[in-house]
Amino acid sequence: MNKVLIIGGYGTFGFRIAQGLSDQDGLELYLAGRNIEKAHAACARLSGEAMFIPMKLDRNSLHLNFKPDLIIDASGPFQAYSGSPVLEYCLENGVNYADLSDDGGFVRAVLDRRDGAKAAGITAISGLSTCPVLSAIGLREIDAKIGPANDVMIGIAPSPKADLGRNVVAAVMNYAGQKSVPVRREGRTVKVAGLTEIKKATICVPGDVPLPRLPFAVADAPDAVVLPNDFCGLSEIWTGAGTRPVWLHRLLVFLARSISKGVLPKLTKLAGLFHRSRGLFRFGLDRGGMIVAGRNKESAASWHLVAEGNHGPFVPTLPAVALVKKYLNGSPPPTGAFSGDQIVNLVDLMPEFAKLNIAYGLQYDDVDLPVYEAVMGEVYAKLAPAIQDLHRTGSGRVFAGQCKVTRGRNPLSHIIAAFVGFPKSGENIPVSVTIIPDDEGETWTRNFGGQTFSSHHSLSRGRWSRHITERFGPMAIHMAILEDNGNLRIQTCGWSIFGLPLPKFLRPGGDVYETQDEDGRFVFHVDLTAPIFGRLCKYHGWLAQL
Repeated sequence: MNKVLIIGGYGTFGFRIAQGLSDQDGLELYLAGRNIEKAHAACARLSGEAMFIPMKLDRNSLHLNFKPDLIIDASGPFQAYSGSPVLEYCLENGVNYADLSDDGGFVRAVLDRRDGAKAAGITAISGLSTCPVLSAIGLREIDAKIGPANDVMIGIAPSPKADLGRNVVAAVMNYAGQKSVPVRREGRTVKVAGLTEIKKATICVPGDVPLPRLPFAVADAPDAVVLPNDFCGLSEIWTGAGTRPVWLHRLLVFLARSISKGVLPKLTKLAGLFHRSRGLFRFGLDRGGMIVAGRNKESAASWHLVAEGNHGPFVPTLPAVALVKKYLNGSPPPTGAFSGDQIVNLVDLMPEFAKLNIAYGLQYDDVDLPVYEAVMGEVYAKLAPAIQDLHRTGSGRVFAGQCKVTRGRNPLSHIIAAFVGFPKSGENIPVSVTIIPDDEGETWTRNFGGQTFSSHHSLSRGRWSRHITERFGPMAIHMAILEDNGNLRIQTCGWSIFGLPLPKFLRPGGDVYETQDEDGRFVFHVDLTAPIFGRLCKYHGWLAQL
């Protein structure tokens, strides 16, 4: 294979496919679309070992004077297409075909041409994108941990700063409020009105800072149509999108529900307006992600992926990049028609993930584990043995050692330290920590040379889901629990008193981590600071089990 034609090659996704393949020596990439000037401009922006060729082309009337080895349709919106003239051209001319369709009906129509694809000696792959490829990857990881899932919720949350592309927005406007979105319920695929149902979830790669808890609105995707082909036990499949800003997302849900009740007409004509509106409100951290949450009668787990910065928009294109490389590496898929999840797996995508700032991993949900192990998921096993041992509390444990304590110099900090019960400054202070689990979490009682203070650690709920909340009396600190080269690091993300959120600019923080020393002992380092007050208390030392 050396000739790949990308329809929509200068668009949001098509151009990124070309970027992902730019280092392939001898590969000819044809970037095609109706605007030849944009095609020329896109080719001029690319560099690498591949050859980039602009082409003017209309997907509805294909006439080529050469035979590509593969045509990738990355144009969309696929919800607006009643059929695929591109696929028909490929069947008639013996050209391999792939698309990035996110429309369940479109994908099903391609799969129905399985016999025709075999007869033509070609491979036709539909849905070669985030859904259902990454959905299936997440499900396989979940199934390997808890056994076959029968209920799955899939959520995608683009970064608030990502340009979704006008075609993506147009697709959403086309199905908003329309009873055309496939979900699976009680073992049957049914249609519901797009964006009218809501589920909330928190995306958090194990050992990383969680994304904000988001509402996901039911969205069009091939998952409910194709996943039962390979996961026969799935009786419930629901896919949603959690776009930001949240207020614009909620407005879309309100409009969609109004449309479904016949109060408003379709939003298709407003696609341009919503696309421009979202571009004006690109606030928040530049992080996007995905969650695949599965459960069965015995247990539950979830697979999470987070892309940092501007790397998120590459994710939907990586399966297509991986497919082309399979051809180039001499391992082409068989002839016939397939959904993307049947062709591209995690092993194929791992090299592509590694080139980008993308992390992923498995969380253990509804599992009876100690607090810290429960919140960290599979990365808990990466922690140093002494850290793992301390947090596996069993029915209760006591540790003892020595530490150094340093109080802050600001008189105001002494007031806060005394209120919480932090110890006074001193060297070589004997210290003990007693950890007692209960139904809600764990109570930690620290004794510094006879001076004690206690706090309660529990898995956070609601807005702070996938954090740990540490409570000192009426004060609560909401913490992200991070894995850092075998160490455990704590990042303060929020705080409250008597349940009332307190201002971010006054939020306490500091350098807080756990590690293991050369003697294999558990080592703690807590340096708590707060705006205005400065250092509250610093204590550093080691512990061993009694």
